[in-house]
Amino acid sequence: MKKWSVSVVCCFALISFCFSLPVLAQAPPLAKAGMPSFKELDTNHDGRLSLAEVLAYAKKKGAEVQPFRISDVDLDGDGKLTPEEFRKAGISGFEQFGTVDARDLNITGDGYVSRQDLDAYFARKHREAFIRADADHDGLLTRSEFALIRF
Repeated sequence: MKKWSVSVVCCFALISFCFSLPVLAQAPPLAKAGMPSFKELDTNHDGRLSLAEVLAYAKKKGAEVQPFRISDVDLDGDGKLTPEEFRKAGISGFEQFGTVDARDLNITGDGYVSRQDLDAYFARKHREAFIRADADHDGLLTRSEFALIRF
């Protein structure tokens, strides 16, 4: 009886292990919409992200968005630029930021979002997200800290 019990337990353990292999082999979860991968940001390939690497991405992200007039995007004139308004205006790059206050983008108050305004906005948002995600406050993001990043 004892031999049979050991065989059953071993067989059950082997089956359990085989069924767990596909789960273990799965790729990491897909990145959040509009978010770069850790590997894409880690330009020096040291396995950690510095603020400089994140800000370099922010500058690149800003360069992808063309300057625009607030009135062309803020269709209801409430001073809040919603993801839907950005989409209708054909502007991408703000998806992960949700609704954006026009004053945060239009630093000079002239009703026009310039290249400098975009660079400043993206740098500020990425810097804030970096600081919040840096759980151990060492000035670098590990992969696990990067998973916490929220804009």
